[in-house]
Amino acid sequence: MVFTSPLFLFGFLPAVLALYALLPARFTNGVLLVASILFYAWGEPIFVVFALGSALLDLGIVRLMAATADVRRRRRLVAAGVAANLGLLAYFKYATFAAGVGRSLAAATLGVTLPPMFAIALPIGVSFIVFEKITYIVDVYRGVGSPARRLRDYLLYVFLFPKLLAGPIVKYHDIAGQLAARSRRFEDWTEGFTRFVFGLAKKVLIADTMAEVADLAFAPDAGPPGFRLAWLGAVAFSLQIYFDFSGYSDMAIGLARVLGFRLMENFDRPYLAVGFGEFWRRWHISLSTWIRDYLYLPLGGNRVGPLRLYVNLWICFLVSGLWHGAAWTFVVWGAYQGFFLTLERLFLGRALARLPRALGALLTFTAVTVGWVLFRAPDLVAAARYLAAMARPGLPARFAIITPDQWWTLAAGLLICALPALRPRAATLRPRPLARMAAALPLLLLAAGKAMTVTYNPFLYFRF
Repeated sequence: MVFTSPLFLFGFLPAVLALYALLPARFTNGVLLVASILFYAWGEPIFVVFALGSALLDLGIVRLMAATADVRRRRRLVAAGVAANLGLLAYFKYATFAAGVGRSLAAATLGVTLPPMFAIALPIGVSFIVFEKITYIVDVYRGVGSPARRLRDYLLYVFLFPKLLAGPIVKYHDIAGQLAARSRRFEDWTEGFTRFVFGLAKKVLIADTMAEVADLAFAPDAGPPGFRLAWLGAVAFSLQIYFDFSGYSDMAIGLARVLGFRLMENFDRPYLAVGFGEFWRRWHISLSTWIRDYLYLPLGGNRVGPLRLYVNLWICFLVSGLWHGAAWTFVVWGAYQGFFLTLERLFLGRALARLPRALGALLTFTAVTVGWVLFRAPDLVAAARYLAAMARPGLPARFAIITPDQWWTLAAGLLICALPALRPRAATLRPRPLARMAAALPLLLLAAGKAMTVTYNPFLYFRF
């Protein structure tokens, strides 16, 4: 079940919100937990059993950890908890990839052809679920957070449906107080509804339209795209992935706000960043924060020498690449990010700082767009061919029809990405919540109408 489906918009969501509003506060967590498990089980009936069993294991390990002061025993317990979660992720997400690498190595070095491994279906949102569960175990071990008081509250943290499938990645101690008690204010409903509608519009009206252009340019069987179409497709995909994922984050944050939860922001105008370091402080903020807190800082952070610092950066972004997908394209994409972050530390950051900010942001956007080709291409060979087309200005474009609405959406998407820089400095009047909600209604009708008439188009980050 996805946020843009008619079943969710006109069936599941109204029913859940009605129950949530009508029942006494002491029943709301139970209602949300049952609804969230049903929401996930609709698309992943098998994996929900694994997730439930893994969550119970988390609780058992954390309670054993809280009951002992023995440092070595606590370390063994946290290691066991993290290993169990990573093992779950490794099996579902990386086992098939690792088996393919093993088959290739066996064929190249030993001349042995091993039988292919049976296919393992990748559960939706497994990476987000596992990373959140790891934060709970590690934070209790560090003393940053406390063990969950109730099984129901921890399960709701894991399965809370607004953020379940694609984040933001939430730390348990950041939301524990809200799980125990939260307000149900009218302002939360209006602000949350408005945020949800804007997210829905970003996904359905912009991201899905840009997906049509990107799919046309990246079509594997249509031949080389040519210089102009290659760049057009790359820019279209840059807009698609931004409006798709930030649209989901807006919808998740908005739905959570309606339910009384406050989730962290996940995007902050990333295409206005100057340099990859700033880009990653603005893009998928919850993942960047997770990698900083649970990988970069334990590796030594900025407290190590220059060589070790660069190695740590590469490790972090190779892990980030693999987190996004079990394929060589994601590994190389992660290395691409690490390469530019290393260059920024060496000299590129100082060079960008001397440029006008608009030019620095344009250069960064161009470099990020080139990197997105690795993210979008099905394999490294296809990525190399596509990048070669982008590097040859004289290469004629193959025939492709870009409709007027696609051109207008492309222009609107680029304008929206740049709009914050065009805002006047003087404070503007903020409309009242009801006025903002009323203004969002036509947008809701337009977006919901399109969602009902087009082919199913899932969120990009559901595969992660």
